[in-house]
Amino acid sequence: MIDFHSHIIPCVDDGSSSVEESVQMLRLSYQDGVRKIVATPHFYAQEDTPERFLARRDAAWERLAPRLSEDMPEIYLGAEVYYYDGISNTECLSQLCVGQSSLLLLEMPFRKWSERMIAEAIDIVRGRGFTVLLAHIDRYFTFQDPDVWDLLSENGVLFQVNAAAFLDGWLSRRRALRLLREGKIAALGSDCHNMTSRKPNLGRAYAEIEKRAGQDVLRQIDEKSGRLLAGMYSTAHV
Repeated sequence: MIDFHSHIIPCVDDGSSSVEESVQMLRLSYQDGVRKIVATPHFYAQEDTPERFLARRDAAWERLAPRLSEDMPEIYLGAEVYYYDGISNTECLSQLCVGQSSLLLLEMPFRKWSERMIAEAIDIVRGRGFTVLLAHIDRYFTFQDPDVWDLLSENGVLFQVNAAAFLDGWLSRRRALRLLREGKIAALGSDCHNMTSRKPNLGRAYAEIEKRAGQDVLRQIDEKSGRLLAGMYSTAHV
C-alpha cells in the first residue's frame, strides 16, 4: 500500500507538530498496511521561496531520520505545491517534485477553476514534460463541471484521491468509486496531518473500496501507484 499524500514531516506546515508525533503517525501508517509514503508538506509560492522551503523541509527531515525504524513505511520526500498564476512558467518547479523525479503534486484552488488554471495545469504536462498529480480531487467535486476530469485526463494530468472520500459521505464515495472503476485515479493518499483530527486512515479506505468495488479495483490502483512511484528517489537509499 502506497500513501501518496501526507504531512508527516515535523514542524514544516500545518501537519505533524513534533518529531514524536511524526513517529506515531508513521507507525500507525505501517500498522494500517502502508509500506511506502510520500511526505508532501505544503508549499505556497506567495509565502515562501523554493530554497527556503526546501531548507526547512530538509532540516526537519534530518531531525526525523534518526528516529526511523523497520516498523515504519519507506519515505519519499516531496511537496504539495499550491497553484499560483504563472506556475507553468516557473523554472524551479523541478526542485519541488518528489525526490529526483518529475512528479509534481499540485493543489488547485478551492473554487471553480478558470480556463487559465486548467490550461496551466495541462501546460505543466504537455509543455514542460512534468508528471502532474492533482492532489485530493475529491475535495473539488462540488466546484467543478463533470467534464473537467475528462479534459484533464485526456491531456495527461493524473488524479490523487484522499482516503476520506471513501469514508465521509455517500456522494463523495460514489463519485470517487466511479472514477476509480473507470481507471482515472492514479494514486490514493491519507492526507494525514496529525494523531487527532486527521490521523492516517488509508487502510480503512482500502477496506471500504474492497467492500464496494472488489479486490480487482484495489489491485489496479496498487499497480498504477507502484508504476508511478517506480524510479523515484527514496530516503531508504540515503
